[in-house]
Amino acid sequence: MTASTIFGSSAAAVAALLLAAPAGATSNAPPVPKTCPSAAAVDAALGQKNKAPVVTRTPYARICTYKGTGIIPTKVEFQEDTASTFAVSEKAAAAAVAVVKVKGLGKAAWSTKVPGSLYVFTGTYTIKLIAPLTPNSKLEVLAKKLL
Repeated sequence: MTASTIFGSSAAAVAALLLAAPAGATSNAPPVPKTCPSAAAVDAALGQKNKAPVVTRTPYARICTYKGTGIIPTKVEFQEDTASTFAVSEKAAAAAVAVVKVKGLGKAAWSTKVPGSLYVFTGTYTIKLIAPLTPNSKLEVLAKKLL
């Protein structure tokens, strides 16, 4: 079974959001976290068994990729952001898939109705949690640990 079989064309739209550079990010913003969460912390929150993260850095983000037993790896991304670009990303996702606002996380948060993705705006950066087929309630537990 492939990701496109599971998620349909909406997976491509959500993937595009993951790869997009923040339009309003500046180098003067407080930096994103300097380290990735440990595999043990991710595993405890999500009920997974992952190896240590592979870290990818961009000028505006730190992407932590955890490979485990599943076909699609889990990703935790910290990306510089602004309130306006965070809202634009939510609106763009809502045009492709059903999204739900999540209360009690950061300054703003939303997830897709399809399990496996959660986006939390902290005020200076966004935490993107992507773990296909993982219940969003588990992603919320991990997000609370990261805030």
